[in-house]
Amino acid sequence: MTDYFRQISSAKDTYERIATEAGAKANGSTLNLAIKAVLGGWMVGLGGYAASFIASLYYVPNTSNASSKAAFAIVFPVALMSILFTGSDLYTGNTMCFTFALFNRKINALTYVLKLMVSIAGNFLGTCLGALVLTGGTGHFMKDTGPGAEFMMSLARAKTSPPFWRIMLSAVGCNSLVCLAVWTFYSSYDSAGACLNTLAHIGAFAVAGLEHIIANFYILNAALLSRSGISFVDVYVHNFIPTLLGNTFAGICVLGIPLSLLYNNPSKEATLEYSRSLRSMQRTNSGEIVVNTTGTYM
Repeated sequence: MTDYFRQISSAKDTYERIATEAGAKANGSTLNLAIKAVLGGWMVGLGGYAASFIASLYYVPNTSNASSKAAFAIVFPVALMSILFTGSDLYTGNTMCFTFALFNRKINALTYVLKLMVSIAGNFLGTCLGALVLTGGTGHFMKDTGPGAEFMMSLARAKTSPPFWRIMLSAVGCNSLVCLAVWTFYSSYDSAGACLNTLAHIGAFAVAGLEHIIANFYILNAALLSRSGISFVDVYVHNFIPTLLGNTFAGICVLGIPLSLLYNNPSKEATLEYSRSLRSMQRTNSGEIVVNTTGTYM
């Protein structure tokens, strides 16, 4: 008989691991972080283009477009999976992770602010590169000629027409899900569980149409390149500002600070032992439980 055991780490261990890795990233080379952030933005562009491409195939004007939204939600999570598995960088996840490192006294306030700025700047460059190469290069969403033009125009209008406060509140919900995806990724003992957790959380925000600043960097710059009927002010003022504020608030105040208050213990060093992260339990013929602690995380 095989005994059941949890395939996730404890919340305390997950917190400590994220804080430790975030501290190492923030205290590391600025150039290294910038490269990781550009790569992260590029990966969001890849996921955003692929998701938008397949969603455009199911798009029907003046309908609920449930199939189109579902298609987008299934494909887009590949962006965060790629970022997490390659160790690249995503600003929205950093708002929570760097907050953990700050509370855990692994970084100071100046490093916290500066590295978040480097992160979002790199993500912006990466997504702009994605918009230029993928959307501009393929022409799939180009007005009057691209087969996905109508979908892109509808998506761009939906992201730029709501009032400031609605976009900001949508962004709060969005980054709450993104940060939870990062948390559950780190808490999973195997890559399959990490992928399923990421798919669930990122798919949830994508199908709900919530606002994510890095995804919007790609989508709305792609819309500008595709001449989708929106202006620079629509994109950079009406969407980017409230989305950035909402995402940042969620990562810091909704999850970063509360989880730090729950699980941070600055008087003790982090005692993460990765050799204990993956536990395999077997029952011997005598009925004794044997715990194998030789495994490692993923």
